[in-house]
Amino acid sequence: MNSGAYVARLWEFPRLCLAFFGVQYLTPEGKQLYETSGINDQVFSALTPDTEGLLLNRLMMTEDGPVLMQYWRSYEELDRFARSLPHTDWWKWLVANSGQGVGFYHEIYQAATAEAIYESGTRPVGPAVFCAVDSVPSGNGQSRRRQERFAEAKATEEG
Repeated sequence: MNSGAYVARLWEFPRLCLAFFGVQYLTPEGKQLYETSGINDQVFSALTPDTEGLLLNRLMMTEDGPVLMQYWRSYEELDRFARSLPHTDWWKWLVANSGQGVGFYHEIYQAATAEAIYESGTRPVGPAVFCAVDSVPSGNGQSRRRQERFAEAKATEEG
């Protein structure tokens, strides 16, 4: 869908969790160390559409190195994956090799409210890949209502 503006129904995922996993290449040797570890290939073969709770992986490159942005159905599902193989092996490798020309970080956000709207001509990215979408009038100013709808769905699920 890209003929008009559209919105992803993020309120269907009221416990949405976003995670960012970043690698920093601090030296050329650190970059080589990480690249020869095989973790990148392992991550993408392990994190498939069948991974419970994982909605989407988005790989981004920064000037420091790669960042994997993940959308999870809930923090609990992300946490369950993080405490199992193969993730625990990756974590051990990263901790053991941090400071050797390579750095690693993660950021985790649990959405209180969320919105994803795409203007006319935009290809689906992010939540538009895993959510149902609805056509909306462009520039209609309904952001606050979509945020409220997300918060209401979250309150209903928690209540």
